Amino acid sequence: GPHPKAWEYILVEYETRPGITVENIQQVRSVYDQHKERWELHLVCKNEIETPDAPGTETAGIDLGISNFAAVAYSTEDADLYPGNRLKQDGYYFPKEIATCDDAGGNRATNLQKKWSERRTHFFHSLAKHIVERCVENGVGRINIGDLEGVREDEDGSSKNWGKHGNLDLHGWAFDRFTSILEYKAKGEGIKIVEVDERDTSKACCVCGRTDENQRVERGLYVCESCDAAFNADVNGAENIRFELNQSNSESAPDLGGDRSTGWLAQPAVYLHDLSHGFSPREQVVDCKP
Repeated sequence: GPHPKAWEYILVEYETRPGITVENIQQVRSVYDQHKERWELHLVCKNEIETPDAPGTETAGIDLGISNFAAVAYSTEDADLYPGNRLKQDGYYFPKEIATCDDAGGNRATNLQKKWSERRTHFFHSLAKHIVERCVENGVGRINIGDLEGVREDEDGSSKNWGKHGNLDLHGWAFDRFTSILEYKAKGEGIKIVEVDERDTSKACCVCGRTDENQRVERGLYVCESCDAAFNADVNGAENIRFELNQSNSESAPDLGGDRSTGWLAQPAVYLHDLSHGFSPREQVVDCKP
């Protein structure tokens, strides 16, 4: 209320380990650990780190979506896809298991919710780590990522309808959370993150620039009727998102309509998430049930 009462607060005294200094506290949380059967005090502190020099001057574009959680296109003519299969599997498995619990607030339901949240957070951290590592390999200094409003809304500002399963999946995906994790990990490597308007990035051909509502077809294939280019639709979106960045980066400006190789756009590398090893090439991942 407007006049806090003494009984609304708990006075806590704590002692840190030798050599540990607690500064710039942002948040204090009291958390009950069910396994240890005790309360713990979690201190969240802000730690400023020195930003290193960028790995290079190349650029990358990231398109967030439903079937593929992330598609990444690099100015080095490389492209990667990160399917959201693991998130989808968890998104169907855990709600069904939770629904079988007699008590929605009981231990089993709570543990399932916690496990689901931890697995999703693990996915985001693993994905951000892998993308940043690939950016370092490719000498990327700036990453362009589609504005999150474009993921959720149509051009008129109304909520975007992805279909029955798409909306279910989208509501379970924390795009904001992933982007914040990516920004943090990228900053540690001196890589800048820039959000750009992704309007028409899925409709325009990244080779010739023609925009046509009918150019995107089924099964993830994008076919341009103007230049006859055919390539992965999500990679096309990521490459168009990267172009937005390159308009302000003279060292790797886009060359729409030029003689560009398109083979890499049609055959991106595909990485799947493994709970034990993070992201690995698709042929190296052995899937398993939750």
